[in-house]
Amino acid sequence: RADLEAIRGVATSDVLRALMERRLVRIVGREEIPGAPVQYGTTAEFLEAFGIRSLDDLPRPEEVK
Repeated sequence: RADLEAIRGVATSDVLRALMERRLVRIVGREEIPGAPVQYGTTAEFLEAFGIRSLDDLPRPEEVK
């Protein structure tokens, strides 16, 4: 979430909650850093909703910044 907020410049908790309710993202684990923040991942429903064949078709984080 902190990474998303750094990219977007705004709080993302409401957006993440809405995406989870729509089953477009899910919790996939926790980072192994202090505070153990949650890691989110896309779902098959996400790919289908946006017409994406695979995760390889998504931009890399460094391309988004």
